[in-house]
Amino acid sequence: GVIFVLFPLVILMGWAMSPGLNALLPGWVDVVGGRQSARTIHFVVAWMLVAFVFIHLFEVVITGFWNNLRSMITGRYRITADENEHD
Repeated sequence: GVIFVLFPLVILMGWAMSPGLNALLPGWVDVVGGRQSARTIHFVVAWMLVAFVFIHLFEVVITGFWNNLRSMITGRYRITADENEHD
């Protein structure tokens, strides 16, 4: 959803706010409800992208930053002996 919905939507709404592009293709901004609607949609979608990034950064930090970084580079995730024990 982020790649195929949010990114294209934020780009299209950014273009919809541009007066130059509206002069090139008159009337296409009315499809999204006008320039103010484009601003609102752009603002909401941009904050959704920011939230997506912060949530994922938070998840990486709380699960062990260096271990996650190492596993992204080397493909190995270190599991300690305490995590392997089952009660």
